[in-house]
Amino acid sequence: MIYIKIYLDRDENGEDILVFDSVKNEDDHSYFRIAGIKHKTFPMEYDHFETMTSVIGVEQVAISPEAKAFFLTFLTDENALNKVWYGADITIKGCHWGQYGWNSGVFAFRPSDIQSGNTVRILRCGDTLAVKHGVSPHVLDYMTPGDNEMIKALALIRPADEAPLLDAYYGAMHARGETPACDADTIGKTPLRYMTKAQKDLIRRDYRAMVNRYDSQEWHDHGDFLQDQIEWKLAETYLKFHNELDIILHTQD
Repeated sequence: MIYIKIYLDRDENGEDILVFDSVKNEDDHSYFRIAGIKHKTFPMEYDHFETMTSVIGVEQVAISPEAKAFFLTFLTDENALNKVWYGADITIKGCHWGQYGWNSGVFAFRPSDIQSGNTVRILRCGDTLAVKHGVSPHVLDYMTPGDNEMIKALALIRPADEAPLLDAYYGAMHARGETPACDADTIGKTPLRYMTKAQKDLIRRDYRAMVNRYDSQEWHDHGDFLQDQIEWKLAETYLKFHNELDIILHTQD
């Protein structure tokens, strides 16, 4: 589901602007927070004020190629960035392999008018951006890609289904005669539903090669342990959850 959208627009003077916006209510999603809304904090049980709208799982952020390129000009320009520990406008925590498996990172932004409940922030050429130390521009590669006008049109009164965005994105890629590359980095960024047979076959070949490193006696004595180690390594290499690996390894296209 999509909770935050980032798209390119034009202001009243026809200049490009980068727009950040989000879902307008939280429901009970502990991984999504809206700036300005107060919450009970267990165990202290007192209200506090959220300064940033944030989501755990950057795949729940939709971004267009145009917006991504515009955003990267800020994130890679040291003169445009003010790196801070507190009071950041943007937080982007990197994707990594954590203690409990694949962690796709965190994205957060500070809306321009929190007190009034405005969920939007706008970034213009020439602006400076306060970012929290450790910002990782490569995280943008793991956000959900989509057509700029489709993302702009998302109302986000409630979380939006990412499938129409991805269907259109990969459909346009196929219409141009393009297919996702068959390498670990691209596979890590390609949702399971849109992976090609070649990509899945690469994982299957890698799996078989790892299995064949051990003889029958080793499998007899330590089979469960070896299986866990192999799947863990595959998940780490291709950035897939274990349930996704099970589908890839145990089904045929």
